[in-house]
Amino acid sequence: MKELAAERNMTIHQVIQKGGLNQATISELMNGRTKHPKVSTIQKFCDGLNIGLNEFFDDKRFI
Repeated sequence: MKELAAERNMTIHQVIQKGGLNQATISELMNGRTKHPKVSTIQKFCDGLNIGLNEFFDDKRFI
């Protein structure tokens, strides 16, 4: 998540603000406490990055 934000010259904080996410939700994801995030959470993250779900999941990190 940090890498995707950095590639777009954004901080995680900027992404979650733009996407309307809760800081605690992202912290749990990034620290591995949440293993199966909701699609709605991923969608909000993508909204914050201004990308679609397809672009998110097509990223080389998922291959």
